[in-house]
Amino acid sequence: MPVMAFAIAPSLTIDVVPVGASGEPVLVIDDVAEGAAALRGAACAVRPWQAMPPGSFPGLRAGLPAAYARALIARLHNPIVNRLLGGGTMKVVRFECSFSMVTLSPAELTPLQRVPHIDVARPDRVAIMHFLCGAPFGGTAFYRQVETGLEQVGPETRERYIAARTAGLARLRPEDGYPGADVPGYARTAAIAARFNRVLAYRSCTLHSGVIEDTSLLSPDPARGRLVATFFVDYAPA
Repeated sequence: MPVMAFAIAPSLTIDVVPVGASGEPVLVIDDVAEGAAALRGAACAVRPWQAMPPGSFPGLRAGLPAAYARALIARLHNPIVNRLLGGGTMKVVRFECSFSMVTLSPAELTPLQRVPHIDVARPDRVAIMHFLCGAPFGGTAFYRQVETGLEQVGPETRERYIAARTAGLARLRPEDGYPGADVPGYARTAAIAARFNRVLAYRSCTLHSGVIEDTSLLSPDPARGRLVATFFVDYAPA
């Protein structure tokens, strides 16, 4: 497939959405890839898709086209550094990326998959979600842990967060599936809808969860399922 099929739009409109009492910035960017339909086609062609270990991402992942991954990270570098990481001279030190599809039914979820989570308790990792599916597939929501008041979790607050999370797991109800607006021990602070070719970027230490409301739409078929390109990017002073 031609590299240009994965080109990033030359002009991007970036909305900075403050979430929670902390006003944590989340970047919302629409119409990001000029070849978004080609990306979905690439996902349909890629092999193999791998199931993730129990308790981690609740579905399947597969490799991304390298040209697209590099182009997106390079294009978003300055907005991320300036608006999420407080400016300064920063460099990318490593990143992980994949196509991702949520596929598990609510009955298959482990307790930790039924509550909001962080990706890592560090402020220098950024999550980038590129939706290759539309609004019926939900989106991403952000949360506050009620007992601690935490909306972001760093090294100094990680133990408090985990202790409160453990206590909260005992309050889960049989009907609790994917985290929604009413999760025992948590308050939802914002929800941003999925939209085809929309990118969200936020610090990975921010409490969040996918919004999975209509589980009948979940499918292991990239042509029909909740397809997202997912990036985790680590930054450090240059």
